[in-house]
Amino acid sequence: MEKMLDQMLENYLVASNTQIEKGPNSIKLTMDSSEGISKTSIYTVLPYLHLIYFDIHARSLPGELAENTIFHPMQFNYCIGGRIEMLLDDHSYIYLKENDFCISRQTSHNESYFPTKYYHGITLYFDPDFFSEANQDIAKIFALEFSHLQEIYFEKKETYIAEAGNEVRLVLEKLWQAYEMPSLFYMKLHIFELLHFLLDEKNVCHEKACTFYTNIQVEIAKKAERILTADLKQHIPIKQVAIQFGVSETSLKNYFRGVYGKNVSDYLRDLRMSTAKKLLTETKLPISEIASQIGYTKQGKFAEVFRHQFQMNPLEYRRAKNLEKA
Repeated sequence: MEKMLDQMLENYLVASNTQIEKGPNSIKLTMDSSEGISKTSIYTVLPYLHLIYFDIHARSLPGELAENTIFHPMQFNYCIGGRIEMLLDDHSYIYLKENDFCISRQTSHNESYFPTKYYHGITLYFDPDFFSEANQDIAKIFALEFSHLQEIYFEKKETYIAEAGNEVRLVLEKLWQAYEMPSLFYMKLHIFELLHFLLDEKNVCHEKACTFYTNIQVEIAKKAERILTADLKQHIPIKQVAIQFGVSETSLKNYFRGVYGKNVSDYLRDLRMSTAKKLLTETKLPISEIASQIGYTKQGKFAEVFRHQFQMNPLEYRRAKNLEKA
């Protein structure tokens, strides 16, 4: 596990503007990019068990593992908010959205990718030695049979995906609060509580019917997104993009929704509105010019969509932001 963490640290340092803060049981990485500030906080909470918090405001982060690694920890991933892409050992892709979790023995080797440029999530890495005698005393105290995790979740395949039930979700929300107000004691406590629910076969969450995507399907979706968003003034027909990639319009829409979690039209509308908010806040451009820059030929239509999205018109939004700065 230590080699894996060293590799992760090295990748972050080489690939990004990273600040490091080391504590007795933690490493905190802060990465500043043009997209925003992203934080990765790693805690050693038990022998051979690492807890990682992701507070991400970027499209991607450097890969965690070297391509030729033979180390395959069991991992638990939970999405608090946003969206994360996971590349599995069989070269298929899955996506976790808010309140999804997965337990996997397949390890992603490439960079971490966040389709919406935002992700709040929790990861637990279980070194194989975690299930050995190293934690037997802890297991006895809490009456937990750690080895049953693998028996319950890996009976048929190497990755188990589900939507968290209420009890598990509440525990994970408490674990996230321990990131916002760091406490190693509560991190351990909430992890034991989480393991208690995961090991109770009566309460095992129903596995989701999850779609797995191939590398080609994912690449088509990502390239289509770049084409459609390169110039927001343009309204490129999705059919035209589909023809460019030699796929049907329906297939392209399905790939896009799978990767980005939204229909193409909704994704572009939301991007146009978030860009408008940024221009209203950071520039003094006339509202008519902002409307034009994001693809609205009629200022009234832009104001209507903006109001529906944010419950105030563009001018009111700009005034409110100026008041906050004053």
